[in-house]
Amino acid sequence: MSDDNIFDVQNVTLRFGGVVSLNDVSLHQRRGEILAVIGPNGAGKTSLFNSLTGVYKPQEGTITFTGEPGNPVSVIGRKPHRLNGAGIARTFQASRMFSALTTFENVKIGAESHRGLGAVGAMLGGPATRRGEKESDRRTIELLDFVGLRDEANTLSASLSYGARRRLEIARGLATNPKVLLLDEPAAGTNPAEKLDLTELIRKVRDEMGVSILLIEHDMKLVMSLAERLYVLNFGSVIAEGTPDEIRANEAVVEAYLGSSDTGTSQATTSPDGVEVTDAQG
Repeated sequence: MSDDNIFDVQNVTLRFGGVVSLNDVSLHQRRGEILAVIGPNGAGKTSLFNSLTGVYKPQEGTITFTGEPGNPVSVIGRKPHRLNGAGIARTFQASRMFSALTTFENVKIGAESHRGLGAVGAMLGGPATRRGEKESDRRTIELLDFVGLRDEANTLSASLSYGARRRLEIARGLATNPKVLLLDEPAAGTNPAEKLDLTELIRKVRDEMGVSILLIEHDMKLVMSLAERLYVLNFGSVIAEGTPDEIRANEAVVEAYLGSSDTGTSQATTSPDGVEVTDAQG
């Protein structure tokens, strides 16, 4: 793992009218790192992801992405497809597969997006187009092998198990040749065996492909076994940063997850130790 940063977020504030979704958030991700962002529901995690991928435009602060060392790019104000081209890919909590297409076709869409032939080249169908088509097919099969879905290449994505859909989403993200992959609740809806397979796959993406991983996840057992470092958000602000052991021992984090009996806070979530907790409303 390198010491240079692939993401550098400084003093980012995101408002929607009078509602502050992110409040003076600063964080960084090292190149090659598996980094997690955790926090109770409504803490601002998805707003952060949307800001990192160009979906939202924060009113204050800076976000710098350095896909290639020595070539920093300002994220704020850039369109999502431009940032994807620069090396930022993501998955979503709710599946966004093309359900009427096969597993192969879903991944190939991602591979095709980076062929760079342009509309004229695609229409003419010349040698460059045919070479690009073969390369897209080759890359698609390679990625299906990588995520363990080669045998499901001709299966409609709507027919896949939930765990297989999650792996398909990762393959489609990887097809765009990212430098960093943002995973939004990758384990949502999966069973224990699928969670274990997913954990191994995410680590494999980093170790074998060299892709940095940034994830949001409520399953603390998965997060603590996978992430090398974590940031904790609560009410739009960073309240802690550190290794899994440091986060487990942080009193502010425990209070954010369990709620404070003094204020009658109620939260239904999972504590940093992996215990699901539901507090009664005071």
